[in-house]
Amino acid sequence: MVMIPRFAQACLSLLLSMSFSSADMVRVFFGTGGSEGIHTALLDESTGKLRQTRKVANANGAGFLALSKNGDRLFATASLEKRQGGVAAYSVADDGSLALKNVESAEGAGACFVGLDATESMVMVANYGSGSVAALGIGDDGAVMKSASYHQHEGSSVNEKRQKGPHAHSIYAGPDNRHAYAPDLGTDEVVIYQMDPASAKLEPVGAAKMPPGSGPRHMKFSKDGRQAFVLSELTLTVVVFDRNPETGALTQKQVVSVLPEGQDIEGMTCSEILVSKDGRFVYTANRDTAGKGRDSLTMLSVGEKGRLQRVQTCPAEVEIPRNINLSPSGKWLLVAGQKTGGVPVFEVREDGTLRFTDHRMPLDAAMCIVFQ
Repeated sequence: MVMIPRFAQACLSLLLSMSFSSADMVRVFFGTGGSEGIHTALLDESTGKLRQTRKVANANGAGFLALSKNGDRLFATASLEKRQGGVAAYSVADDGSLALKNVESAEGAGACFVGLDATESMVMVANYGSGSVAALGIGDDGAVMKSASYHQHEGSSVNEKRQKGPHAHSIYAGPDNRHAYAPDLGTDEVVIYQMDPASAKLEPVGAAKMPPGSGPRHMKFSKDGRQAFVLSELTLTVVVFDRNPETGALTQKQVVSVLPEGQDIEGMTCSEILVSKDGRFVYTANRDTAGKGRDSLTMLSVGEKGRLQRVQTCPAEVEIPRNINLSPSGKWLLVAGQKTGGVPVFEVREDGTLRFTDHRMPLDAAMCIVFQ
């Protein structure tokens, strides 16, 4: 038998513990509003604590982020002169530091969302202010190119205050990377595009009508891609659509409230929707813009053929939860508090329900969360 000195044993144990510890650490990036820039931290997947927080980019208008699959490229919305929107491209170092590649115009006002296609050949951007969407190619060096495709939405809907004109709020590549879907809050539609990622081109092929006054904001797809879950900002509902994988068309099948029956929704709106990795649960963030302390998170279970049932609504532990995201393990849900509360961490229990952990990262104007 080979005897290992106690000192060597202690060193070996320390190295092993450090190795296991680093394996549990996941990098997170946080976008903020205004000129607060982009921040990063490490999430300990074993405890849910956020550590080593720091600012990694001075940026204006980085309210929404998109990260490449291998985590080496990050794209962000940007605010340019005269309220014009832009898309910024960054390279990501091993320690989470960001280096700006370039910024290109989003071809519209109020860029509020960026998203990548599955091949990461193009980045798509939604412009809330002008009600338009655009697609920009991505070069081999990770820089964004000038827009190759721009589309202006048209129309209005029944809410005179919020829906006098188009307000494109997001745009997503579909599960097969053949169609893109752009919820427009102002027109009560999800506009559907045929995608050509190689040339960064979008071609409109139709639209799915939403209930009048609903105000579609964000959306996600079921695990098998056969359903789309569209979050209605103005009516605090999720609209479930069946999705035709051949044509990309959406057919409405269910509307479910994210709040308990009878709750006053005056002054409340929804902001974000997620689907768990296993496809069993849907989560939404619900904002109290009236400041009455009703900010909340909702968990809905996914049943047969994608039908939803609300299971839990709990306090969001922030004022104005702008964005939420699940850690890679699915064990933790982080909330971006746009007004107050920073970034609290919730445990995701086996049944999908949420429990606040008392862990919280202080960060002003948190608006978006992405995991590397």
